[in-house]
Amino acid sequence: MTSKLTILAAVAVVAMAFTQTTQAVPVTGNVGFSGAVQLNSSSVQTATGAGAWFDTVVNATSGSFTTVANGSAVTLATPWAFNSGAIGSFWSVGGFTFDLTSSAIYSQDALFLNVVLNGTVSGNGYDATAFSGTFQVANPAANGLTTFTERLSFNSVPDGGSTMLLLGGALTGLGLLRRKLLA
Repeated sequence: MTSKLTILAAVAVVAMAFTQTTQAVPVTGNVGFSGAVQLNSSSVQTATGAGAWFDTVVNATSGSFTTVANGSAVTLATPWAFNSGAIGSFWSVGGFTFDLTSSAIYSQDALFLNVVLNGTVSGNGYDATAFSGTFQVANPAANGLTTFTERLSFNSVPDGGSTMLLLGGALTGLGLLRRKLLA
C-alpha cells in the first residue's frame, strides 16, 4: 500500500511540474493605429496593395497593449499586397511584433476597402498569440495618400477550448491512474 501511495505522489508531482511549465501568458486586448497610406492605385476600388505608410501611430490600446503610449510610432512592412501570405514583422510597436500569416480583401468598392489580416503577436515577455485584424480605408485618395483613422486594429483570437480540453484529459488520466492504483 505504501508503494502505491509513493507512486501516486510521484505522479502528482510530475503532473504539477508539467502544469507549471505549460502555462502560457498570451497577449490580450487590442491595439489600433491611424495614419496615412500610399495605395498602388488612385482609387480604393482598384487598389491591390500599400506602397508606403506615413505618420502611423497608436491611437487606442487595451489589455497587454496598455504599456504602449498613444501616439507611439508604428513600423509597418512595405510593400504589402492585400491578398498575401506570410510577412514576418508586418508591424511592430512598443516591443510587440505582429507576424502576418495571411491577408485578403474582404470587401471593396468605390468608397471603401476592407482587408482582413491573420497572424500572431508576440513580445514583452508574452507568448505568441493568434490575432486577427482589419485594415479599412473609407476615404478616396487625396494627394496620393489615403488616410485611415482608427481603422487598422487587431484583436486576440479566443482559445477555442483547447486549454480546457487538455486540462480535462489530464485530470481524467490522473483519476483513472488513482483508480487503478487503489484497485
